[in-house]
Amino acid sequence: MTPQKRFFAFPVMGLFIVFFIIMASSIPAREPGRIPIADINMGSSSIYWQPNMGYGSAVLNIACPDGSVFSRTFQSIATPSFDLSDLGIKSIIDGSYTYELRLLPQVDKKAARSEKEMMGMPKGPGRSPARVQTLTGYFRVQVGQIVTRLLGEEPMLPITGTINEDQYVIGSQCIGTDCSNPETWGYDVVRLKENNLRLHFDDTSSTSSFPANDWRMVINDTADGGADYFAIEDATAGENVFTIEAGAPENSLYVEDYGRIGLKTSTPAVELHIVDGDSPAVRLEQDTSSGWTAQSWDVVGNESNFFIRDVTNSSKLPFRIQPGTPSSTLCLKSDGKVGIGTWSPAYKVDVQTTGENCVLVVNRTDGASNYINATATYANFGSVNNFPTRIAVNSIWRARFNTDNSLTMANGASCTVGGVWTNASSISLKENIQDLSTQEAVETLNNLNPVKYNYKADKEERHVGFIAEDVPDMVASKDRKGMSPMDVTAVLTQVVKEQQKMIQEQKEIVRELQKMNREQQQVISELKDRVGLLEKK
Repeated sequence: MTPQKRFFAFPVMGLFIVFFIIMASSIPAREPGRIPIADINMGSSSIYWQPNMGYGSAVLNIACPDGSVFSRTFQSIATPSFDLSDLGIKSIIDGSYTYELRLLPQVDKKAARSEKEMMGMPKGPGRSPARVQTLTGYFRVQVGQIVTRLLGEEPMLPITGTINEDQYVIGSQCIGTDCSNPETWGYDVVRLKENNLRLHFDDTSSTSSFPANDWRMVINDTADGGADYFAIEDATAGENVFTIEAGAPENSLYVEDYGRIGLKTSTPAVELHIVDGDSPAVRLEQDTSSGWTAQSWDVVGNESNFFIRDVTNSSKLPFRIQPGTPSSTLCLKSDGKVGIGTWSPAYKVDVQTTGENCVLVVNRTDGASNYINATATYANFGSVNNFPTRIAVNSIWRARFNTDNSLTMANGASCTVGGVWTNASSISLKENIQDLSTQEAVETLNNLNPVKYNYKADKEERHVGFIAEDVPDMVASKDRKGMSPMDVTAVLTQVVKEQQKMIQEQKEIVRELQKMNREQQQVISELKDRVGLLEKK
């Protein structure tokens, strides 16, 4: 290998790594000579990580060969560790494992979000989260044990030399300690070939206003049992920002010419298109690095339903949509209206159907079920099962429709099963109680003028009664638009009582007169007898 070839490789390789640099995710790595965030002590069945910096808590994720992920959180007083037994005996699989250790900073725990923060809106200046330190690595399990032996490879001494002119290579080029002569090139123009492959981009800009970050392309781990991968490393920060593991499925990440991104598909139909054979999902994971409580959500879709999964809280499914759900089943409009079965709700909550009854049910599975039902000819409101229905005002019930067809009013009035209305009349409901005088009753009765009429809304049916605006104050309502039969009954009762009293008094007079009449008849009879005796003489 000549110095000219090694010198020329850097500008050529720089042409094809631009694509990888623009697609950065967030997986850290290590830079030679840089102090790692944690020292690793690896045994045949367990691994310990001793952090080299302060932290609030640590999150350890282990990606297993079968695709499952083991996770555990450690507080600052506990040493992050992993043991094969943590997976369970049946879960230990030979193969390459990936670990990710995340050291979360010590921050003040926050209790509640503002409305903007709850909506995920930008935090504004001065609110950037504390940096999370991440260490990623790999280990291999063989025959149920962790492989700890490292390769004893010695690095090749560098070839020194300086070329102060442009270089041109007509043909292909191989760089590395394992290049052979001849090479079988195929379509390769540049080939890097040795057992530790790294390509470093060292920006030597010294003026503060110029960018000077260094980058490195990393190919595979250097340790025995390490992982096979391709990575782009931010060499200045010592962090891998983009990693592709060997064996990743074809088209694991595909950016097509319209800017659409495909995950496991080369034909993305929308801006982000994810393909998987079993429940493709997106996970939204909030850690504690900014002081908020940890929370994870999954957005998942399959042949049974589309759903949101609350991973943190026992994987509950608070929101689900079944395939084939009609259009506009649930619509939230910009004016705050909610449409169910309609895209154009006219009310705050508008439920619409066509060709079938529209039913809205509020169902307590161990109690009453209430529903609103709109049919083609009438509307219903009430309970579905054998429970009474209450009408409430200001959260207090005012009327109750009972299961025996009776009606109970909160004010004490009621309608019996037989349809008889009963006014509320308990002394507990009344005050300022005074006797109604006979004079008041008689005057009121004398001023009542019964009339015959029909209501304007029903010209066919005739009634007898009173005109509310014309009745005496004693039986008039406050607005003089209606009357209470009980008021008129009370007046009539008092008048009748007085009449009964007068009738009783008159009966007593009649009895006295009848007695006097009998006595007079007796005197007359006696006088007749005497007159008769005198006439005989």
